[in-house]
Amino acid sequence: MIKFFRRIRQQLLSENKFNKYLIYAIGEIVLVVIGILIALSINNWNEKQQEEKNELLILKTLQKDFIENNKIYADIVDKQSFVIDNCKSLIECLEKKDLQYKRDSIGTFIYFGAFNYFRAEPVIGSYQALIGSGDIKILKSETLKSKLALFSAEINQGFEDETLSMDLINSIHNEFKSIGGLFLNNRIKQSFGLSKVFKKDTELQNKKLIELYQNPNILHPLLMKMGVENNRLNLYVKMLDYSNEIMNLIESELKEKK
Repeated sequence: MIKFFRRIRQQLLSENKFNKYLIYAIGEIVLVVIGILIALSINNWNEKQQEEKNELLILKTLQKDFIENNKIYADIVDKQSFVIDNCKSLIECLEKKDLQYKRDSIGTFIYFGAFNYFRAEPVIGSYQALIGSGDIKILKSETLKSKLALFSAEINQGFEDETLSMDLINSIHNEFKSIGGLFLNNRIKQSFGLSKVFKKDTELQNKKLIELYQNPNILHPLLMKMGVENNRLNLYVKMLDYSNEIMNLIESELKEKK
């Protein structure tokens, strides 16, 4: 093909047909430009198709992660609510100072309220990889990218109270150890080294309850702990809402690509 065009150019020049040569040269340039534009168009189409495939893969990966995150946060909200309910019940016992009030459940309130701590560990590896590689730009939805960024930022903030929570739990635990224990469930009995006789010894039970209710160093840290737990519950509820919003956005994007 190149030799063919070269022969034409040489023939026109040898015959001194400059006007025809000029027209031919312009035509050849136009053909070259058209060829380049077609090649660019094909290349752009191929790149766009590859981007569509990459975006689809990213969306499906994120969808898988946030299906798991929904389960994690729904579960942690239930667990966190359970901890708070047990803290509230134990606080009621400490405030009433009634030796008969919920005495059979105090061990449960202590173990599942005062000594309990839950921390959600969401799945964000795929999102972090997208940020690290720069592939986050492949996502076309700015709303989705914004929600993902907010989700990631809230996770980092959610771990700030961990040290305080552990300090409060240790403080409360030490106070209970100093008392020696109540008629608690088996797991707490073992941790306190209580004897099997304790559960049947009403006099000993009353003595330990009196020690508990007269201890000035339990109620305040327990109230603080419940406040921290409430804050964490609010965060987890917000994270569950974010997770649901992100899931809806992902599903919407996937529907558009079908």
